[in-house]
Amino acid sequence: MSLLFNIIMQHTPEKVALAEEGYSICYGDLPDLVRSRSERIKQYRCVALSMNNEIEWILWDLAALAANVTLVPLPPFFTREQRDHALKSSGCDAIITPDGLIPLPGLPVSLPHGTAKITYTSGTTGTPKGVCLSAQAMNNVAQSIVDVLGKDMAGLHASVLPLGVLLENVAGVYATLMAGGTVVLNHLQIFGKNYENLHHVIKTSGATSVILVPEILRILMAQILEKGSLPSLKYVAVGGSKVSPTLVTQARALGLPVYEGYGLSECASVVALNTPQNDMVGSVGKLLPHVSAAIENGEIVTRNTGFLGYVGETAPDHIHTGDLGEIDAQGFLRITGRKKNVLITSYGRNVAPEWVESELLSQPEIAQAVVYGDGESALSAFIVPSSAAAQVADGIDRANARLPDYAQVKVFTLVPPFSPDDGTLTGTGRPRRSRIFQLYQKENTHVVL
Repeated sequence: MSLLFNIIMQHTPEKVALAEEGYSICYGDLPDLVRSRSERIKQYRCVALSMNNEIEWILWDLAALAANVTLVPLPPFFTREQRDHALKSSGCDAIITPDGLIPLPGLPVSLPHGTAKITYTSGTTGTPKGVCLSAQAMNNVAQSIVDVLGKDMAGLHASVLPLGVLLENVAGVYATLMAGGTVVLNHLQIFGKNYENLHHVIKTSGATSVILVPEILRILMAQILEKGSLPSLKYVAVGGSKVSPTLVTQARALGLPVYEGYGLSECASVVALNTPQNDMVGSVGKLLPHVSAAIENGEIVTRNTGFLGYVGETAPDHIHTGDLGEIDAQGFLRITGRKKNVLITSYGRNVAPEWVESELLSQPEIAQAVVYGDGESALSAFIVPSSAAAQVADGIDRANARLPDYAQVKVFTLVPPFSPDDGTLTGTGRPRRSRIFQLYQKENTHVVL
């Protein structure tokens, strides 16, 4: 049994650990419920989990840990292509759904020894890499969060993000259970398609903590202006994408105790976090106690503490995050940019622009395309039409139909052809993104789809 279980079993047995509408489970009941499920899955090598935000999701997740069975959470926003890729590349031989435990004809895949969980990112492409993590890596993050926030912060944590998202799974569920708090669960549909019921859910549950991405924070702020404050909230963690200092300041002015953090899947989620005791707006906080990191050539590089490698690859000694940053004299980490082109929307979804561009370029109406939208709620594109008569909107609609919601282009601007002559293309025909943005980002001819 892992550190997580050892700590869980020390909590007051009568204390509620997990709660959803009409049903709750106390800490004293958790071991038997987890054990019965672990007995059912211990015969499998690798099991996928595809359920809503509910108690059963957490019980099966804990059961996989107890049985030393590799678990592959499938986020609800994955496309069919991404789900199939995750199942095949990880070699899942069973899947847990609302219909039960279903065996799969999965072919064995060689996974790193000790792989407790394989998390697939929101999908920078249609075939995202699987990040293999040890149980110790996830335990370290959860324990560090409890250490820096203190057990007194453990009240009622409402899971707003899908449990299949590593940030919610580790920083939300595991940390709360380690601290002896209660995880409050609602089916994602309860929040509404655009989180229009978020304020109501938080208010009626009396939640003291939530984890949000910037776009959902903005939605909650608008609801507070309309419906009033949420005094039960004591800690609102925000991450997964760029967070502007202005957004944090405005949220706090509305009475929301917002604190920005930073992390990545290869580090088992959280790397740095602002707390009430150590807080600096504009930074992502101080490194968690178990994290060792340095800035190398401007890039944030962390020592590997449990990333076992991507599926089919070996583990590195150090993790090059791809993020540019700096650490000040007080130990606060600031993110200053991204080393590569991957965009992170304000919903926290990772998107490689090349993936979306390839779908756009497969349409006859589109000759050239450059996608952007880092930190925005939706993606935009600079489009060079194939002809003056081309119905570009029709082409984008067809491309969007092949993409998940978070990777669809919602706004486009028609621009002149890219060329090496004006510096918008390299000699090999690749777009020079910085030059294109410099030339066209101030264009006022945007078309909203």
